[in-house]
Amino acid sequence: MDKYDAIQALSHLGVVSEYFLQVTLDKSGRVISSDSGLGPIPNFFDHKEKPKYFADCFAAANWEKYESQRIKAWKNSHQSFTVDLQKIVHPQGELMDTKWEFFFITEDFGTCMGIGHLVTQPMPYNLGLGDFFDSTSKEGKEIIDSILENKLLGFWEFDLTKKGDTISQGLGQMLGYTHDELAAATPISWQKHIHADDFPFLLQDLRSHFKTTGNIPFKKEFRINQKNNQTIWALGFGKTIEWSATGHPTKVLGCILDISDRKKQEIWLKEHHYFLKELAFEQSHTLRARVANILGILEIMDSEPQNDESKRLLKLIRNETMLLDQSLKKSIKESVQKNKSLESNLVGEEETE
Repeated sequence: MDKYDAIQALSHLGVVSEYFLQVTLDKSGRVISSDSGLGPIPNFFDHKEKPKYFADCFAAANWEKYESQRIKAWKNSHQSFTVDLQKIVHPQGELMDTKWEFFFITEDFGTCMGIGHLVTQPMPYNLGLGDFFDSTSKEGKEIIDSILENKLLGFWEFDLTKKGDTISQGLGQMLGYTHDELAAATPISWQKHIHADDFPFLLQDLRSHFKTTGNIPFKKEFRINQKNNQTIWALGFGKTIEWSATGHPTKVLGCILDISDRKKQEIWLKEHHYFLKELAFEQSHTLRARVANILGILEIMDSEPQNDESKRLLKLIRNETMLLDQSLKKSIKESVQKNKSLESNLVGEEETE
């Protein structure tokens, strides 16, 4: 089979396959042939011979990109070239990303036959965030705020009927899997990476979500163990997007956020909370007790006969000691208030978990 026969075979593949797209363009951008998925669908009033052009099938701004790649391949005597194009979806007029390889099929390097395919992210990205939450709801706004504040690790989907997981590339890479491992036929379960101590509580919250038919949203903080044995803190949101006719959940979609930095801050606050408690105790019970002892000794010394210089020094020591006691009282009060504020924040965070 020569090169032209091989190209014609590819062309036939594009026409009959549901996975590939096919188009043949002349030098002016007129469509010589294409599969039914390209270009507007003619209506009853359209002339049968009405020609289609590049701009009927792809974003007009992509023409320069296509021409640039075509001329570059021609000048370098290459038989084909690749280019990313935005395909127009008719009749909505939306754009979809596609990747193409074009082959020269005429000696003047003007007419090109291309085979393309849609460029889509692995599931569940195809579902889109719009299917996951309502941005006007309380839960939706919370997810948006969390995404803005934390690092979005990726998405997951669990099919309860097939007991199968689907995870996004980003989530898989975070767990430590290579591109080849993610591309393999064997599905990767992110659930086995959940910390053993956190897994039962996560399941408990997920069951509550199911029992209330989704009225109680699924939201849980938990730890994830990566393949390299590193542990990160994550915040998981979930939503049942499919239910059976009998009211049982069949498919759950979720996203996972990295909250490790926030957790580090919470740990620091807790440690600071305990430090302030110990400091307040030390100040009130130890330092002020010593100050009281000094003032008591000064009272005893005051009752003894003193010369003018001794009286002056004793008065100076008493005044400085009383100033020290006032400073300690103020410091203790501030420590207690700060500690109460931290304690209130920590309790509030624990109640929301």
